[in-house]
Amino acid sequence: MTLDFKHASIVEGVRFTAQIGVPGVVQGLFRKRALPTQVATKLHAEQLGYLLVESMVHRLGPDPFYIRVVRDEALLVHHPDDIRIVLGGSPDPFASDPEAKRNGMAAFQPEALSISRGDVWRSRRTFAEAVLDTGQPVHRLASAFLTVAADESHRLAEPATIRWDDLNSAFQRITRRVVFGDSAADDLAITAELAALMSAGNRMPGRPSDGYPSFIGHVRAYVDAAEPGSLCSQIPAAPVVDGDGAAGQIVHWLFAMGDTLPANVMRTLALLATHPDDLAEVRAEIAGADLGDPKSVAGLDYLGGCIQEAMRLWPTTQLFGRVTTSDVRFPTGAVLPAGTQVLIYNLFNHRNRDRIEYADRFAPQEWLAGDAAGNWAFNFFSHGPQSCPGAGLSIFLGQAVLAALLGPSTPVLHGATLNPGRLPHGLDLYGISVALAPR
Repeated sequence: MTLDFKHASIVEGVRFTAQIGVPGVVQGLFRKRALPTQVATKLHAEQLGYLLVESMVHRLGPDPFYIRVVRDEALLVHHPDDIRIVLGGSPDPFASDPEAKRNGMAAFQPEALSISRGDVWRSRRTFAEAVLDTGQPVHRLASAFLTVAADESHRLAEPATIRWDDLNSAFQRITRRVVFGDSAADDLAITAELAALMSAGNRMPGRPSDGYPSFIGHVRAYVDAAEPGSLCSQIPAAPVVDGDGAAGQIVHWLFAMGDTLPANVMRTLALLATHPDDLAEVRAEIAGADLGDPKSVAGLDYLGGCIQEAMRLWPTTQLFGRVTTSDVRFPTGAVLPAGTQVLIYNLFNHRNRDRIEYADRFAPQEWLAGDAAGNWAFNFFSHGPQSCPGAGLSIFLGQAVLAALLGPSTPVLHGATLNPGRLPHGLDLYGISVALAPR
């Protein structure tokens, strides 16, 4: 039996910090900064990070190992079986609130579910699942949400060329209408307030930003109004939560739907623009669907697989952590002490060429006929008790927008060249655009 985990070298720790840790901070952990992100992509930072971890895994073997990050040692977990232990054991004994994450998120969502523990976590999780209809085939308000997605997709398609700012703005409108209702469609102020708070979170202040009370009051006004057809309308029937109540919980939905989801949709468009066979499959699926019926849109399984492949290939959260709340013994016999940070490097795990035959290819069929959905190495929505409660709604909104855009149009990628045989480890959202050519 192994009595301790292996240790990466000091040099490897320095490289890990410099090649993975520092670029993540410079680009913005919570709100991306355009110029540093573009520079990182041009310098192939993602590929260099992948190659570094790959070399350590080859040298140190399949078990977790310690890596020094700045001053502290953390356990890097990469084998799916060990990832299952960590994510299956969250939030206890593997809590999702390591210090850096907690200090950053405190600026804009100090009461977030994802940095909660114990009974507080259970209460907040129950609330989220109740409002988001977690695990249901379609949300009970899916018809209203489908109308929103169709409206905003038609507005988006009018210029014929989609850039990141265009798509992000469209999804911010979708998010405001889905969460708050149509009255919030043009409320650019609340989106700007959240963006400023998330930028403050990049500095990891460890406390709510000065603008937080005003912002949460703005959110609470919509919660109190509970406009019919919005997620807020479902809150009165949901379990009560502590602190800022529902307003403190739905902040996460605002940035997940309004920032993360459009990134995944933009990358899906780029992939379909460069993979004609998959685009043909998606079009055939769309042609056979009733785009006014939520169940039919949710049943666009190949399109859903395309979105999940974009998330696998280019995870928006490349590195995330847990911290142990007590000593944990792994199957090897090694004991991980309480208070130790555990790192999961999605960019490597999602593209591990030694374990994934289609690692660097676009393979949406793996989400239909393969084992991708059950693979604990793929964690864009996480797994286990703390998996994303809004995953189903997120995919549904992505399917609705993409179906509306791709039905009448052919996407053409500009600003990047994607080799279907070996896709890059990074795709700069700020440097690409997708033209929608009439069919």
